[in-house]
Amino acid sequence: MPDFAFPIVGFLSGSVPFSYLAGRFFAGRDVRREGSGNVGATNVFRVAGRWAGIAAVIGDVLKSLLPIAAARLSGIAPGWQAATAAGVVLGHCYSPFLRFAGGKGVISTVTVSLVLCWPSALAFGAVWLGVFLARGYVSLASILASFALPLGAALARAERSTTVFFGLAALFVLFKHRANVRRLLDGTESRMRRSD
Repeated sequence: MPDFAFPIVGFLSGSVPFSYLAGRFFAGRDVRREGSGNVGATNVFRVAGRWAGIAAVIGDVLKSLLPIAAARLSGIAPGWQAATAAGVVLGHCYSPFLRFAGGKGVISTVTVSLVLCWPSALAFGAVWLGVFLARGYVSLASILASFALPLGAALARAERSTTVFFGLAALFVLFKHRANVRRLLDGTESRMRRSD
């Protein structure tokens, strides 16, 4: 398979809307029309329940992991691997199966980071867990943890294309969470309840 095909495959794989499908299958709910309206795992947990949320997470991880793992195992250049990761994230956020709507790209971003630079994934996990346990906001934890990715890559001396991708991905996650940022500043953002 030519190098340029990997990002295309990544986009197509990333665009499979597992969160939407899990909400429909487990609870008969359309997550686009309930809760935050976001087609992502957090909203699935809130709207459709624990099992639907778990299924959404598993699906999102697999659809993100397989293309980037294939790209890494194929031995294509790091730049093409980063492009494949970007394709996965963009497919998740702008799925043609959902009229180019989708999630916010957090699970996809951290999943591809496991393959591109695992120390960055560890940094993400540590920051996410610390912020979530301290404040209870998934959105805040996701935003701050995303900025740990390029820092982790720089400290691990990852390929430049990987570090650049992580930097752009962090800014993209912030952009996708702009409504959450407004609610955080207004004090109206919802915390994740234990019952979710």
